[in-house]
Amino acid sequence: MDAADRFSQAIAELDSVSDELSPEEARTQFDETTLQVFWRDWTRISQWAGALWRSLSEDLAAPATPVTEPEDEVGGPG
Repeated sequence: MDAADRFSQAIAELDSVSDELSPEEARTQFDETTLQVFWRDWTRISQWAGALWRSLSEDLAAPATPVTEPEDEVGGPG
């Protein structure tokens, strides 16, 4: 499985958990190790994800450019 597939799967899993539990429910239902790993790693992960999101946002914020037809077509009826 490549990185893109693993990332998509991780996002889907996180989304599913966030649909199932509120943050307060997660805090009371997750075990201590899970909470400590989240606390330790989330800042780095969220910074990485934020940088990716900002980069994509900048790319997607620009208006789309129309597809242009080439001025000189090769071939054609002849």
